[in-house]
Amino acid sequence: MKFETKQLICRSLSIADYADFEAGSEPKWDGFTNPYKHLVEGPSPLRHRIPRVKKDPAFAEIGLVLAIADGEIVGSAGFHDYPDENGMIEIGFGIVPEKQGLGYGTELLHGMWRAISNRPDVKILRYTVSPENAPSMHIIKKLEFELVGEQMDDEDGLELIYELPIEEYLKNFHS
Repeated sequence: MKFETKQLICRSLSIADYADFEAGSEPKWDGFTNPYKHLVEGPSPLRHRIPRVKKDPAFAEIGLVLAIADGEIVGSAGFHDYPDENGMIEIGFGIVPEKQGLGYGTELLHGMWRAISNRPDVKILRYTVSPENAPSMHIIKKLEFELVGEQMDDEDGLELIYELPIEEYLKNFHS
């Protein structure tokens, strides 16, 4: 997956990138740097994504996408899995703390959702968030997703579940 937004260049991690991370080293980035040590230090979805990509290498296309601004990795986003039987696909994302509040999170989400909307099996976009995560709560409220429930996550605790049909998302934001 490759796309650009107003401020970001976004690209999927390659199979080789996943292998480097699994081996305990950061990939050699071509044309950009990782000064904030995103995915290397702090919270990282790699422990979930690496086994998923090893099981199904094609999953690397949507599993984790780097967000690059001004030649630096500023965050990433990825889908937790392929769409389920109802066409629901759930996203996760993170922007490094030093670059939050600059619109990167919203742009990254829009880019990911627009890119995945080309798949005919995607019907519902899902976004889960801790009610204590103020930046993410701010973003989801702007996007007019519907609160459909809550869940307890083993790692993150209470999460609110927001969803929006893909047709409604495209009509609201890309028509």
